[in-house]
Amino acid sequence: MKHTIARRTFLLKSALSFGSLPMQSLVTGLPVSFLAGTGLAGLSNRAFAADDYKYLIVSHMRTGDPINANMPGTYPANNSDVLSNIDHPDAPGFKVPTDFKLGTVDVKAAAPWATLPNDLRARMGFWNHGTYVNAHTDFQAVRRFNGAVKDEKFSLNSKEEFDGFISQETATGLGCVLKEPLSVGGNRINYDGQAVPIFEPDAIKGLFASNAGNIERMIKARDHFVDRNYRSIKNNGTPAQKKFFDRMVQSRQIAATVSEELSSRVSGINGDDPANQAKMIVALIQVNVAPVYTFGIPFGGDNHQDNDLSDEVQETTKAMEYIDTLWKELKAAGKQNDVVVTSLNPFGRTLLRNSRGGRDHNGLHHGMFVFGQAIKPGIVGGLEPVRTGGKVTEFKASAIQSNTGKASSNGDIPFEETLVSVGKTLAKAVGISEERIEKRLDGGKIIKGALKS
Repeated sequence: MKHTIARRTFLLKSALSFGSLPMQSLVTGLPVSFLAGTGLAGLSNRAFAADDYKYLIVSHMRTGDPINANMPGTYPANNSDVLSNIDHPDAPGFKVPTDFKLGTVDVKAAAPWATLPNDLRARMGFWNHGTYVNAHTDFQAVRRFNGAVKDEKFSLNSKEEFDGFISQETATGLGCVLKEPLSVGGNRINYDGQAVPIFEPDAIKGLFASNAGNIERMIKARDHFVDRNYRSIKNNGTPAQKKFFDRMVQSRQIAATVSEELSSRVSGINGDDPANQAKMIVALIQVNVAPVYTFGIPFGGDNHQDNDLSDEVQETTKAMEYIDTLWKELKAAGKQNDVVVTSLNPFGRTLLRNSRGGRDHNGLHHGMFVFGQAIKPGIVGGLEPVRTGGKVTEFKASAIQSNTGKASSNGDIPFEETLVSVGKTLAKAVGISEERIEKRLDGGKIIKGALKS
């Protein structure tokens, strides 16, 4: 284990060591392409296509946690509602739901969800879909949307995952140091077919603390570098390029101050749990390290034998503290409008309990929470019963009507396309153009009813 941590620290230290292009980019605020000598030629036209790309933050657990078992949309409106067949934990605040609002939308859910701040719930949605798989080993397959994610050459025969697609499309426009996703927790993801190391918060904290003196030296050199390049671009760049450079310089003037103070900003990090993961992610966003961040919030785990669902209750309750920590850190940093936060596991859990009292894997229904400035609060899609011999034996995600986001048996997004459709919708929420979305994701539709107009 020590060897693994040491190797991860070495990899990140190599990328962000004094004198390296990524560290120079971090401090100067200019893309690596400028520093490598390719200048504007190294920037795709997509860098200038949007002024409002968002960072993506994804919580993921290979265990396939039961987020879907207690979220809004899983409780019946009345005793005759088919959702009354769903098994919720026999615990206060879970067996009997709490009424609250997502923005102006009235919902019912397990009580912990109602504890989240009103301003967060005003931009929070709960999306229903299927993943179509039931094995933990399918974790990477789901992140590839079962083959629907195309690579940058638009090949379907790629191993590109959703996180990588988002990173490739937004990194340059955001002006990030790294093009690939950065993982501070959760489980292993891949980028371009290669494993992305998990950098624990404590390891990153130690790295920046040890580089504090070097960062100060590089900040002193920054002004000369920026001035020299700005004059060149001011004289020779296109209007779009000038706008891009101005945006980079302005954002990095703020971030440079953050760089100087980063050691003190991360001084409160004292471990590698999801709360510290959330704090580190926000610190890294402030200095623009990566376009996509992954971490892991547990909601009950692989609970086949959780006969009283007590782990589900305890971890779901604790999860709200982690989400609240992330929200508070984002607001304190002034970044609450610059992110989209979501969850994506390999599958959901059965909504009926098994013979041992726990829950099994459920590829028919996965629920994800999503929040961000572009997210319309409420429930997207829904549930429909699976019957065997006339008896409700499970639930699956319904088809979705794309323009409303509502569950519909005749929806233009069939069950089989719900996974890639939520992916397209997330891509739209982070600012990627519909043209690029259609080129990079095969099948499905953007669920426009899930987004604010």
